[in-house]
Amino acid sequence: MKFAAATFLSLTTAALASPARFVVRTSAADIQAYLDGHNTARAQHGANPLTWSDDLANAAQSWANGCKFQHSGGSLGPYGENLAAGTGDFTIADAIGAWVNEASSYDPSNPQPSHFTQVVWKSTTQLGCAVQACNGIFDPSYGVAQYYVCEYSPAGNVIGEFPQNVQA
Repeated sequence: MKFAAATFLSLTTAALASPARFVVRTSAADIQAYLDGHNTARAQHGANPLTWSDDLANAAQSWANGCKFQHSGGSLGPYGENLAAGTGDFTIADAIGAWVNEASSYDPSNPQPSHFTQVVWKSTTQLGCAVQACNGIFDPSYGVAQYYVCEYSPAGNVIGEFPQNVQA
């Protein structure tokens, strides 16, 4: 059974603490899947491709490892952040797809921060993501969740900057 839940975060102030250092565990194939999923959506909305950042991936992994399905609240740095979790065969493509599917809810006349807007935010240039298998995110009867965390730099979802950064 597949369940998805996600939330968004936009950060515009620097964090007080730097992320802990972890060895990036992301495979080359997974890095490509994260970039392809994001960059396909970005191309459809007039944004340049993102590049991979090991520093952002380390920050994402440090948060994912805690298995807390809530935003880091700026403790990782001045990054944008998308979270998704699902059980069963919940993949990178499923997580990114859940975020991108919010495009239909975007109203340029009343722009609101969302996962979609962070994915396609034009001034964002770098991406780093991680996944962790977690218990406790969903009811145990659904099984272990795949918890995806993506960090973005510079952060998107900045109030007042939607017209120049989101092409819907």
